[in-house]
Amino acid sequence: MHGDPLLTMAVVTVAGKLNDSSFQQAKKALEFLADAEPGLTANVMSLLPIDYDLLVQRLLPDAFPSVAKHIGPVLCYRGDPQDPDASAYIGGVDALLAWCREEYAYEDATHKIFYERLAKTHMRGVAEKTGREYCAVDVAVDGATQGTLLLELFTDVAPMTCANFKAFVRGTTCGAEDDEPGARKTYEGCLVHRVARDGWFQTGDVLGDDGCGVTSSFGPPGATFADETFKVKHDAPGVLSMVSGKKHGNGCQFLVALAPLPFLDGRRVAFGRVIDGLRVMKLVNRERLTFAEKPVRDVRLGKCEMVTFALEAKAPTEAEE
Repeated sequence: MHGDPLLTMAVVTVAGKLNDSSFQQAKKALEFLADAEPGLTANVMSLLPIDYDLLVQRLLPDAFPSVAKHIGPVLCYRGDPQDPDASAYIGGVDALLAWCREEYAYEDATHKIFYERLAKTHMRGVAEKTGREYCAVDVAVDGATQGTLLLELFTDVAPMTCANFKAFVRGTTCGAEDDEPGARKTYEGCLVHRVARDGWFQTGDVLGDDGCGVTSSFGPPGATFADETFKVKHDAPGVLSMVSGKKHGNGCQFLVALAPLPFLDGRRVAFGRVIDGLRVMKLVNRERLTFAEKPVRDVRLGKCEMVTFALEAKAPTEAEE
């Protein structure tokens, strides 16, 4: 066995974004060493991007208070974070590989393309396993794209609500003739017309910018549809939910939860979640607002499209931004 036995008689955790090549590289290194070194146990946490960002946000202040910020798609630490005296922060993928090299003389000569392909394959496998559909929605401020929300639609739980949402992602005539001027309605260009600070933000008014427009993809313009199900709870940041002024009054508008919203359970239809885009959500949440909770700057949805996979791994982000 290489290294100091006191260091290697421990559990080492690598948590990361499963669609990122850096995480795949860190995962391989730790699993290889755990197989070769009896005193080392690997704890691998393969997470969707938003779940990883929320983990870092939750874990760092209590477990590793001396670490002001953690940047990147991989987090590594040794020991149990519930016991600060028996745990140690390692860092990101570069810090982990340096630790593996120093303690075990581990060298990784694998080409980065292998990890990039592995990341895409891993994400594709997760998506195929759910059997659900996915879409990407850009968010722009004063015309400049700030990032993308990657959305998982719970098509198995709320198929009708998801079908309505997908229609506006693609662009729908809302029951009008295809050649009717202005008949095609889409989420692209919709204003984020309300931000309830630390709660949620609303958008999706395909009829105007005041947040009063209501129409669905079912039936003639102005038609609404019934509450489909309340199975999905508003229990985490990123939950997608319909906005309606009355029971069974669903149309085009929706909200993105910025925090758990249990008071909406049984009252609004949740139908999906953001799986990547916490940084963008935080950006919207920090926007300066009017007294009516409308962003002072022009915050809008940009390009909207269905995602057929593979998902591309994104550049390292600052999980605590």
